[in-house]
Amino acid sequence: QENGPGLPVTTNGVSSSRKTLADFDNSFVSGFQLATLAGPLCQEPMMGVAFVVDEWLLDLCVEDPGTYGPLSGQIISAVKEGCRRAFQAQPQRLLCAMYSCSIQATSDALRKMYAVLGRRHGRVLGGDLREGSQTFEVTAVLPVVESFHFANEIRKQTSGLANPQLVFSHWEVVDVDPFWVPSTEEEYAHFGEKADTENRARKYMDAVRRRKGLPVGEKVVEHAEKQRTRSRKK
Repeated sequence: QENGPGLPVTTNGVSSSRKTLADFDNSFVSGFQLATLAGPLCQEPMMGVAFVVDEWLLDLCVEDPGTYGPLSGQIISAVKEGCRRAFQAQPQRLLCAMYSCSIQATSDALRKMYAVLGRRHGRVLGGDLREGSQTFEVTAVLPVVESFHFANEIRKQTSGLANPQLVFSHWEVVDVDPFWVPSTEEEYAHFGEKADTENRARKYMDAVRRRKGLPVGEKVVEHAEKQRTRSRKK
């Protein structure tokens, strides 16, 4: 826990006649740290993740590490790949940075202000009329990824009657599977064949991966038709 955001847990000891857990402790922890340093979704550090090791068997037949390199390096690679595959075998969730948003607005601008927050997936926590004035003070949370040009848009929509202040608040789980696809007739009718316009987690994940130059699951060309633009020379 001191070296990363996750937690490795072991339930059983090591079965070996010649080696103990302490001999490979550093290699195991290094593999775990490499796996949690760059998660499979966006290559960003994992947070709030626990990996449980049910069993660890060591079969050292020869002293020579052989052609695969030192045993410590093999353990690091194996633990890293095992942690990544274990994480991908479970329902995956994206962690989103959130801003605490304090907005001062008049009563005439409240409706438009709420509309802007709704379009950017903000969530209103409360609001009250300031004593001795006609100004409402609304408190909300807003995803950081949705905050770009937020102040300009809300001032434009409210004709300058709403003034937001954004401060980093916390990290929040986006409770949507980024790899979810519709499977029933009702889901196809409601979300369409891809459901990419409704899957907020997939949109955030693809934006980060595209910015980092990582592959994204999208087709560059769809329904292409061959077109001849030049006539054949005779």
